[in-house]
Amino acid sequence: MGLAASQARLLTITARKSDCEFQSMRYSHQKIALSRDLAALSNEYQNSLDQTKLVYDFYGTGDETTALSYGLLMTPSELNGYLPTLITDGAGKAVLSSQYAAAAKAAGIPQEGLGCLPSSDLRNKFLQGLADSGVISQNASTIYQGIQYAQSMGMGTTDLVTTTVKQMTLSQLLEYYESGEAGDNPYIYNNASIKAALESNGASVNEVVMRAENGKAGNLNDGNISLSSILTGEYQILCKINNEWKDDRGTNMDNVASNIASLDVWDWMFDEFEAVLNVAGDSGISEALAYAESQTRQLLSADNLAKEYSGKTKENKDDDNWSGVLDAMNGIEGNRNQGFVWDWFRKDEGSYSTSDYIGIATYHNTKSAKNNRADGVSISITNIAYAYLTYFAQAMQGLSKSDYSVDSTTGNRTVENSNLISLDDESFLFDVVVDTGVNTDQALISGFYDTIFNQICTRGWTENNQIQDNEYMQEMLKSGKFFLATCSDDGYYYQGNYSTNTYVREVTDEEAIAKAEAKYNTEKQKLNQKEEVLDLKMKNLDTEISSLTTEYDTVKSVISKNIEKSFKRYDA
Repeated sequence: MGLAASQARLLTITARKSDCEFQSMRYSHQKIALSRDLAALSNEYQNSLDQTKLVYDFYGTGDETTALSYGLLMTPSELNGYLPTLITDGAGKAVLSSQYAAAAKAAGIPQEGLGCLPSSDLRNKFLQGLADSGVISQNASTIYQGIQYAQSMGMGTTDLVTTTVKQMTLSQLLEYYESGEAGDNPYIYNNASIKAALESNGASVNEVVMRAENGKAGNLNDGNISLSSILTGEYQILCKINNEWKDDRGTNMDNVASNIASLDVWDWMFDEFEAVLNVAGDSGISEALAYAESQTRQLLSADNLAKEYSGKTKENKDDDNWSGVLDAMNGIEGNRNQGFVWDWFRKDEGSYSTSDYIGIATYHNTKSAKNNRADGVSISITNIAYAYLTYFAQAMQGLSKSDYSVDSTTGNRTVENSNLISLDDESFLFDVVVDTGVNTDQALISGFYDTIFNQICTRGWTENNQIQDNEYMQEMLKSGKFFLATCSDDGYYYQGNYSTNTYVREVTDEEAIAKAEAKYNTEKQKLNQKEEVLDLKMKNLDTEISSLTTEYDTVKSVISKNIEKSFKRYDA
């Protein structure tokens, strides 16, 4: 090879070697980049292991399959109990999707809200707006607009039972009960079961009877009585305590009297009154009913015993003294044929009817004869019913300014001294539920949208086109930028963090973790394959560089020898 050719070859080898070294360096930088990508991928995977999601578990079964979503919260269904849960911002405004926002605009509700509840006309415009924006069908909107606007939904009540209310005086109320229109359920009683209920705390009862119409109907056997009969008659429970001399007679009588409050007839009576007086959604009436019940129960307390009927009697040869005690307690004057003792009552003590008293009354027989010491405890169910109505009227009028009161002074509880509502009192009007109907599914759904409408009007609203993106909504909730407004037991909506919501739970997102793991494995395999390719290319380059280095040295040696030969030739 000539000198010129060798030098040209040397330059070619040098250029190629430099190119290979440059490529090797470039591949090395790519490997470093792959290492960084792998590190980032590993960090992303590690972070994904802590990934969570928000799930909705309305039934509290531990279900983690139902993801929390805007559609689930704002669409009526059994999953939300036909009560919406609102997404709200930091200012408490309802966050609305573009469709709901369009309906709010169509109804003319400003974003700051109205600060009050408007008329049904505005509500119907909102329902029409929901149809126009595609939230509900036009047919559904028409149906819902024909259903009465539930203005109190989410504003103190969640009760969607429709009611028809009519105002009545007491006499009209009594007629309503007597006609059977009230539909009152009878109290089914059993004298033996009443006796058993009174025999606690060591008390002993010999006999229990129910009497009506101030004794005219005589003793009532086991059966049933209606609230209308109680209100229009004189119903009493009378019991004989003992007919033998005992040192603890007074204690036994007090024990029996204290157990009267535990009879289930009172619970039945309160429920019957509430069925016709408890107007749904009226907190004032609910409070008045609660007051009436609490005050009436105090009348039944053993601490409020009425005056004893008599503290003295005369000895009598009549061994069957109990019938006479019943007559005396029930207001029937004595008969000389029954014995001298009852003639004593008739002449000197008068009538001892339980109907003269509000609350528990006792009769203590102090006779000395062995078999004629029948003590008695009695109570007028009718008077307790009227006392309940009196307390109710008192609370409805206002405790400080009411015209009605019940005198609970021991020994002074006669009807004349208690200012009970009388049958001719037309000044007070009861709000009576005369018709109750269970809502259809359509009414439930209508009430759902009414609740949203009420909240938008009172809270205000803001539009967010991303709110229906489940991932976005959940991240905004977890970051504390959005909140959940949920209806509480008192019927009002309160805003809170998602972690305080009864139905929302944050759980490990197994699906997201599995996806992240699959992504990690796939991307890692790709990076490994790229690294393997780079390693192979770098290995090939190293081989080529080594070969070029050897060839470079050989060519350089040839050039050196050619130069040496040339110098020797010319030296000769």
